[in-house]
Amino acid sequence: MNHPPQDNLTELLERVRSGDDAATGELLNAAYTDLRAMAGHLFGSETRAHTLQPTALVNELCIGLLKSPQEGWNDRNHFFKAAARAMRNLLTDHARAKGAVRRGGGAARVSLDSLQLAADEKPLDLFALDETITKLAQFSERLVQIFELRYLAGLTVEQTASVAELSPRAVEKDCRFIRAWLHRELDL
Repeated sequence: MNHPPQDNLTELLERVRSGDDAATGELLNAAYTDLRAMAGHLFGSETRAHTLQPTALVNELCIGLLKSPQEGWNDRNHFFKAAARAMRNLLTDHARAKGAVRRGGGAARVSLDSLQLAADEKPLDLFALDETITKLAQFSERLVQIFELRYLAGLTVEQTASVAELSPRAVEKDCRFIRAWLHRELDL
């Protein structure tokens, strides 16, 4: 993921915090490519028939971020953390709106390839995944953040470490724990 220059995003974030309405749109324009890459990564294993496409997800994300522009946007890292969490929420809301049954029955399916789970894994339903991540949040918000950055945002270990302000080794350790947690909780 190629982030816009740090100085540009920092300046835009400062303008957003100071109440400059135009800065929010400029910020989203500057970050759109990265947001689209995040969504593309998320939909990489989905069929073209999926009812929500990456561009539509990013557009919904941008509309949501425009409505609450100051939520957690202290710096570039906070902005992309907020975007990853918002994508997770949008996908869950979209699946609910489509009337998917809780565990299966046409629910939106996702693959966790980016977490390097076993190649023969069965697809996960989005509701089960969201419930499991919500349960994980009760244990550790940090682990949820790592999950969102690595899986939803598609960041590398090094990028995740930078955004989460952790060492790459800590991120790798957290990813191993997350994979084990998901295997156990989702019976993979």
